[in-house]
Amino acid sequence: MLPKIRHLIEYGVARFVALTLNCLSLPIALKAGEGLGRLCYRLDRRHRRIVDENLTTAFAKEKEVREREKIAMGAFEHLGHMIAECSRLPHISNETLREWVEVCGLEHYHAAKAMGRGVLFVTAHLGNWECMPAVLAATGHPVHLIARPLNNPLLDAWVNAWRARGGGVVISKHAPPAKLVKLLKQGETVGLLLDQNTALREAVFVDYFGRPAATHKGLAVLALRTEAPVLPIFIYRIRGRHRLEIEAPLKITRSDNLHHDIMHLTACVTQIIERYVRRYPGQWLWGHKRWKTRPTSVTPTQAPLSTGE
Repeated sequence: MLPKIRHLIEYGVARFVALTLNCLSLPIALKAGEGLGRLCYRLDRRHRRIVDENLTTAFAKEKEVREREKIAMGAFEHLGHMIAECSRLPHISNETLREWVEVCGLEHYHAAKAMGRGVLFVTAHLGNWECMPAVLAATGHPVHLIARPLNNPLLDAWVNAWRARGGGVVISKHAPPAKLVKLLKQGETVGLLLDQNTALREAVFVDYFGRPAATHKGLAVLALRTEAPVLPIFIYRIRGRHRLEIEAPLKITRSDNLHHDIMHLTACVTQIIERYVRRYPGQWLWGHKRWKTRPTSVTPTQAPLSTGE
């Protein structure tokens, strides 16, 4: 099938599903999304296999097979819930959005912002992460979100439109580092996700669930170069609502060894992400090959690291 035709079909299906769910009351839409997630769990063998492999890697010594299967099903159901909620993002008011989500820790953000060096938010594909930029904008704090462009340009434009509601800005992950440095020097807030596999040339290997995981070094490089405070931020579903939690800025150590400093900060952030995933395992994106890139005899931690100079 020609790419343009496939893109049109994918876009049409996505818009139809979103329109249908948006016509339902939220409780019914969530049930419908949950059912869609269960259907995908049974039909999407490729992603179910990836989820099973990842859960085995993470929890083989801690959880029985039946418990891992329950988490896997829950992860698919959670994605269905996300679809139901995100279908409403272009239409709901900021007041409704604030009713959906309890925001905790804004005092940490205000204190970091007052330092005048910009702010780096770091998060993971946990909970309804797609709602996070809209929630922050609804509280009067729009962010510049770094995101990988979707393969389908029609879907990419549609998704970015509601990611940017309320004044947020979506920046391609391929943007030059100098652009991000400039934003931080202007006192802006930049958000990025740091829980997915990355290419060897961009990676440092840090421990994630007891196994080395290729993790993008960009956050650490930005933080060390600009001295912008780094705040972990997560959103998760709890007791029928969402909670968006902003933690205090990380204590960043600096030495005369840039490699060590980058490794230390990246490992620290990854440990925090693991803590939240362990707490809410059914709400993380397990259908991604997190441990795909493997170390070679000469790893990126031994190679020169660019700081965007």
